[in-house]
Amino acid sequence: MAGWAVAGDANHMTGPLRDGSGLEAAIQKALQNAGISSDDVGCISSHGTGTLYNDSMEMKAYSSIFHNRPVPLYSIKGAVGHTMGASGLIETVIALQVLEKRIILPVVGLIDVDPEAKDWASLKKRDLKGDIILLNNSGFGGVNAALVLKH
Repeated sequence: MAGWAVAGDANHMTGPLRDGSGLEAAIQKALQNAGISSDDVGCISSHGTGTLYNDSMEMKAYSSIFHNRPVPLYSIKGAVGHTMGASGLIETVIALQVLEKRIILPVVGLIDVDPEAKDWASLKKRDLKGDIILLNNSGFGGVNAALVLKH
């Protein structure tokens, strides 16, 4: 683990701030904590709940942080569902496997890529370039967490 951070947006009991600023704050702090720039990130393990507001909020945060430079992302929610408090742990274990095998998973359950996620999300697996993965989770009550893993 190279870096981590949390940030709250306190927007709504179940809905994140739609502009992505709460998640963006957590990610920026995690990158700073890790001593890296957004250019060093090889892929993103996205919270990716498949809900309109959450997915759009994540893409806004990513676009801002990565300056609209698409970074390959994946989400496993389509395979495991939302495991509530265990989701961060499960996603971390999968991300460690992505780092080891150097293969970025397709977005599980994705059928059509939203225009906002074009060139970020994929229906196919891809090779991991670099050795850093960014993970993020956004929870009830406006809690946003980001973790930076480095191989």
